[in-house]
Amino acid sequence: MFEGESTSADDVIAAANTLPFMADKRLVVLRHADKMNATDLGALAQYAADPNPTTALVLVAQKMAKNLKIYKAIDALGGVAEYKAPAKKDYPRTVVEMFASRGKSIGMDGAEVLVRGVGYDLRRISIEMDKILAFTGEREKLSRADVEEVMSATAPASVFDLLDALGSRDCRAALVQLNALLGGGESIYGVHAMALRHIRQLLQARALLDRVDGSRSPEALAKAIGMSPWQAKNIMHQAKRFTAEELVNALRNAAAGEAQMKTSRDPRLVFERWLIAVCG
Repeated sequence: MFEGESTSADDVIAAANTLPFMADKRLVVLRHADKMNATDLGALAQYAADPNPTTALVLVAQKMAKNLKIYKAIDALGGVAEYKAPAKKDYPRTVVEMFASRGKSIGMDGAEVLVRGVGYDLRRISIEMDKILAFTGEREKLSRADVEEVMSATAPASVFDLLDALGSRDCRAALVQLNALLGGGESIYGVHAMALRHIRQLLQARALLDRVDGSRSPEALAKAIGMSPWQAKNIMHQAKRFTAEELVNALRNAAAGEAQMKTSRDPRLVFERWLIAVCG
């Protein structure tokens, strides 16, 4: 094992040219290869032109320009593999595909619950998937309820649950989620910022609904507000619970409340009053 920022190509090549001991192959891993200088990478490219057949040399890099000699040399051997995290909006779709690769099917709503509960970490998502699969057994078709039942026991409170309660005008659920978030160490100011962002999205959706009279397809509405269809569907559904005037007032009161929170001895109380007013 070598680190790109603290080793030379000579050391890596010497290890790669060493015959394996009591094994068919010798594995040599160079991490952070993109942190090596151009001269060393050039030397590795020369080695790749005639590599030791008894060694598997693996270069790991965060980024690697495709016009570099080392990239071209490895690509010529068919050895380039890219592991790129999906865009955040694509995570639910990725979760659906991950379940499918394990012989299970799940809807986008269930995938969304898993992403919201775990966050944008594919390794943690995979771990939670294993728990869900163990919980559901041989059943092939999984539901949102299955995910929620498993996640309720393992996942921390999510700010998205608070936002859903806010958008649904469910005051009790919103206050319960707020208590869980703050009890878990979340900042009241961070929660306030997310709630403000959600109100802006609702106002944008409400304005669009008023303008098109709800006649456009969910996909068209999603494109207009820059969201994926499953996100837009949820936002549009919540926006129908408010008038535009209510959402404008919520934004104005949030701005005034933010100033009060910064000077108040109890910023949580200020935010709770705003939350109750929006849900009421």
